[in-house]
Amino acid sequence: MSDHLSKTKQGVIWSFFNQGGNQILSLIVTFILARLITPEEFGTIGMIAVFTGFAGIFVDFGFSTALIQKLEITQKDINTVYFINLVFGFLLTILFFFLAPFIAEFYEKPILTILTRSLSPIFIITAISGINRALTTKILNFKISTIISLVSLIISSLTSIIMAFNGYGVWSILIKMLVDQLVMTILYLIFCPFSQKPIFNKKSFNSLFKVGSYMAGDTAINYWSRNADNLLIGKLLGDGSLGIYTKAYAVMLLPIKNISRVIGRVMFPSFSKLQNDIDQIRIIYLKATKLIAFVTFPMMAGLALLAEPFVLVAFGKNWTEMIPIVSMLSLVGAIQSILTLNGTIYNSLGKAYIAFRISIIMSIMNIIGFIVGIKLGDLRGLVFSYVIVGFITSIPNFYIAGKQIGVSIFGIFKNLSNSFICTIIMALCILLLKPILETATLLPIFNLLILSTTGGFIYIVIAHVLNLNELKLAKKVFIKKRNL
Repeated sequence: MSDHLSKTKQGVIWSFFNQGGNQILSLIVTFILARLITPEEFGTIGMIAVFTGFAGIFVDFGFSTALIQKLEITQKDINTVYFINLVFGFLLTILFFFLAPFIAEFYEKPILTILTRSLSPIFIITAISGINRALTTKILNFKISTIISLVSLIISSLTSIIMAFNGYGVWSILIKMLVDQLVMTILYLIFCPFSQKPIFNKKSFNSLFKVGSYMAGDTAINYWSRNADNLLIGKLLGDGSLGIYTKAYAVMLLPIKNISRVIGRVMFPSFSKLQNDIDQIRIIYLKATKLIAFVTFPMMAGLALLAEPFVLVAFGKNWTEMIPIVSMLSLVGAIQSILTLNGTIYNSLGKAYIAFRISIIMSIMNIIGFIVGIKLGDLRGLVFSYVIVGFITSIPNFYIAGKQIGVSIFGIFKNLSNSFICTIIMALCILLLKPILETATLLPIFNLLILSTTGGFIYIVIAHVLNLNELKLAKKVFIKKRNL
């Protein structure tokens, strides 16, 4: 057990390093490209990404995830999943090549035909290394995954920036996506080789299908729940609004990707190995959510309050429409940072069907909210509606997830209360200081640095004065490198 916890902790550390490095590099690249590429060009790629992102779910139909969840796997299991990956990857590449004109017609944007066809090989590229990625995750070897991910990002980002400087516009974004997956696939095949042959086995297929299909179904429904907004914005408000929204949403996702999904990515194989020990899973879950809240709550509150200087510094004056969008999305981002781990509970306990059913209900509510919001006339209406629905649906979501591991919704909220209180105090201090700095007419970058630094300092001081367990836990994980 101690060896397993040690591997889990090391996985968390390496995954944080992976996500931290990825996000820092991605932010730098985004800030550079935002000054070389227009919101409309970002929105154009976003129109394609709505469909390619959904199709990407079905490259392995959830079988790779099922492979991670299964306690004992055989060579036949590996071969069968590899076969499925290749078949689905090839079919999706062909499908998108021929569907490209219809996507262009849907958005009434002819250039999407050639762009979609150019991006279609990404499915077969991803499929080739699907097994390598899954098995590397299963054995908790996040060190090599981190190195591969960072190298791929560096190469693809440099390619994209060079193309953007030379005036290739939207193509520089598309090529970045292709190069990133191509380099990643090559590196996984070289440095994480596994014995795999595309041989189908019916028995293996049947054993993996039940879990995999529910996971794929849950992911697919969840995907449209989260991307129906992109589809509606692209169709009804145009590529400029979609470019603004996708970048604002990406900013909101930063702490979720860096903290929540990192922990969730490690917790899934870890929980899967402990699936018969509910008490241990509950202890780890409560500590993980406590740590996530301690880090993400102040980040999201700070982002909501400092959206204006952040957007002006990071993206420039051409992106000022992002400011209110970032502020609103940050509020729901705080709660989503915790909700992310709920899916890990269902999948690791072999109860993906529960997540599937919840996703159906959540998706219907989100889509209704998007439609109502967009009828208010603009992008702000849609985002406001999204935030309201997000808060309403979080309560039953927490209740059902907590029930699986024997913790009440009151227990979950109590577990997060210290971080919430400290965040409120920090936010009030920023609100008091903000008008004083505005009268000094400082450059946005100085406002951002002073207010964010002051807010962070106040937050840590409060946690230290109150001697919060959250601060001790963060030190153990990030500084002293002890087990969770």
